Amino acid sequence: MLPVGEPIVPPYQITHQWTRELRRFGRRTVVAVDFRIPDDEPVHAGHYGRGHVRVSSAEAAALILEHDDPRGYEVFVPRAIAAGEIRRIRPVNQVTGWRYRPDAHGTPPCPLCVDRGEYGGAKIRRAAGVLGR
Repeated sequence: MLPVGEPIVPPYQITHQWTRELRRFGRRTVVAVDFRIPDDEPVHAGHYGRGHVRVSSAEAAALILEHDDPRGYEVFVPRAIAAGEIRRIRPVNQVTGWRYRPDAHGTPPCPLCVDRGEYGGAKIRRAAGVLGR
């Protein structure tokens, strides 16, 4: 698996925006692994639902921070992270971030994306006509 995440940027919410989404898929405790790679390291950056571009890690951070709404952006490092590059492993707030997608609050999730047994899943699928009454 490729290392993925967001650059550590001043808004805590942006740095740890994926926490709630990861917890939806059964991850009980999520921790952050902070690592440092060279500024000229090639990475792939972009919005999770769109294409990614190959840029340097410094350009990836700038790409994310220049947007008015940087939620949903991610960075892939196409190699393993060496032990010497890891700076620290730390706990993160377990309820930070968004579920389903940024700005999803108030709109129903995709009924086909809600797993069986997920809290409120049957109600969501029934409202969409995917599940019989």
